[in-house]
Amino acid sequence: MDRFSDRIGVSRNSKTIQIDWMSNELKNSIWNLFLNLYDQDDKNYWVRVAKHIAEFFRKVPIDDLPYQDYDCQNWVKKYFYSLKWYEVYDLTEFIVHNHVVMTREWLNYIGGYHYHRVEQSDLITEVNLLLERELSGYRFISDFLTPISDKLEVDEIETAVNQSIEKGLLGTHEHIRTALQLLGKKPTPDYRNAIKESVSAIESIAKQISGSESRGLEGALAEVSKHIEMHGALKSGFIKLYGYSSDEDGIRHAILDQPNIGFAEAKYMIVSCSAFVNFLISKADAAGLFKRT
Repeated sequence: MDRFSDRIGVSRNSKTIQIDWMSNELKNSIWNLFLNLYDQDDKNYWVRVAKHIAEFFRKVPIDDLPYQDYDCQNWVKKYFYSLKWYEVYDLTEFIVHNHVVMTREWLNYIGGYHYHRVEQSDLITEVNLLLERELSGYRFISDFLTPISDKLEVDEIETAVNQSIEKGLLGTHEHIRTALQLLGKKPTPDYRNAIKESVSAIESIAKQISGSESRGLEGALAEVSKHIEMHGALKSGFIKLYGYSSDEDGIRHAILDQPNIGFAEAKYMIVSCSAFVNFLISKADAAGLFKRT
């Protein structure tokens, strides 16, 4: 709930989505989440967390680390608060990706590992809720922090990522994930290549559905149309909107010919290509095309 002073317009608290900066409130909230996560009543994980950050993220001598949990916590905190806004996100990604490895402990008396009670998927959910609450412009999508915060757009992309792996569309899956990485590259996103990867996801699923390297998107839609009725105008519109050509430099798309490509164009292509992937998967699945592969 908003504070009273915010609702009546007295507070000067910023309500701007944070894309290329980070407020103190957001930074403090991220730290507090990690503090509560790794300083449990029954377990303190800071020695192992600090060692993992030192060895694999900072790449500094681990024998310089302090020995006690509290001192290791302060070592991480001091480093955390020295980071630029995009470096905070880098460390946040690292911690989320390595949460399970950093916190598991081998227990001889049970002959197995003891794991943190918060699983990685739950941690991602917690971080995303925090980012939404603090007006960050970033969300975890498919394990990567990306500058897409609209829930419907996030759901569309996540559906494409999950469905493509379920259906064995490994190329499509990898192209979408790479597009997300390039869009969220900090501090300088790679918009052109994010667009190329998005269109490549369409090219990949088209080839797999049609069973041909040469028939492309038009061939895939024609194959689907043999089994499920598809309006000709719809089919033609898809081909024109997502049309591509290949040359010695690889994938090309009409948007890439524009001199100024920015976040809006790259985000649009990732979201719309993901939606189109979902459409093709749904139609091909209903037609039984995946059963033949």
